[in-house]
Amino acid sequence: MVSRRPRYLPDLPHYLILFSFLPYAVTMPPPLSYPALKLVLEYLEAKKRFHITSRNVGLQKIDYLIPLRAGTVTIWKDTSVSLDNLEYKTDYKGAFAKLMKKYLEGKPNIHAGCVYFYYVKSYKQVPLKLNLIINKLETFCCSDFRKFLPMIDFRSFPLKKLEITQEESVNVDHPVVHTAEDVILQFNKPYEPMKGIEKLQREKLTIQNIMTRNVDAVKIIKNWIKNGRKIGTEYFLCFSFDVWIQGMLKDLKREFNEFQNDLKGINVRY
Repeated sequence: MVSRRPRYLPDLPHYLILFSFLPYAVTMPPPLSYPALKLVLEYLEAKKRFHITSRNVGLQKIDYLIPLRAGTVTIWKDTSVSLDNLEYKTDYKGAFAKLMKKYLEGKPNIHAGCVYFYYVKSYKQVPLKLNLIINKLETFCCSDFRKFLPMIDFRSFPLKKLEITQEESVNVDHPVVHTAEDVILQFNKPYEPMKGIEKLQREKLTIQNIMTRNVDAVKIIKNWIKNGRKIGTEYFLCFSFDVWIQGMLKDLKREFNEFQNDLKGINVRY
């Protein structure tokens, strides 16, 4: 009886071996339907989506119809706009700058968790004119938040959060401020008041970094006395230094001294 040595397969890659034994096992998956492709593109990271669609003519035909999503949109005066890690700068030159500008401004809607404006004094200073659907709006050292409202879709309101840091006087008696779920007002220099604070029909308001003559607490309380407020209304006034809170307390004592009560004879233990 003659023994036979086992035959060994040649040194072939695994995918060739599989293909030789199972010729019908390896097949191409079916193409994505339009609804599936739409979801993939819509929730794809902004930078990756830009690189993919800018290189595919077929995707470009449908991409402009699909909303773009980003966690944050950051806008700097005259210089740049960034959506997460996808950034457009005004000093970009040539075809790339034109392509990105057309790509971002051509989107019917850009969904973002929050949009930040830095040092933007007018609508003309916004490098790109976008249509934003957002949850939060924050401005830092801008002239007036109302100048940016043309960029924000009506479906964004009421906002979940509005944070305004002003260096110029602005009137906050506005429906956007009245209806926002959470409002934070901040200051970065003294003697620059925010007008209309006493007229806000809000149950909660936070005012931070208060300096000399930024907030007129007397006017706020007088408005409350005149027009009334719901029980539980809370305004948090936060001061950077003791000297500024002492000045406000002196104003309150001077105006409402008749209501002062030393609570003599009352013994309360906390």
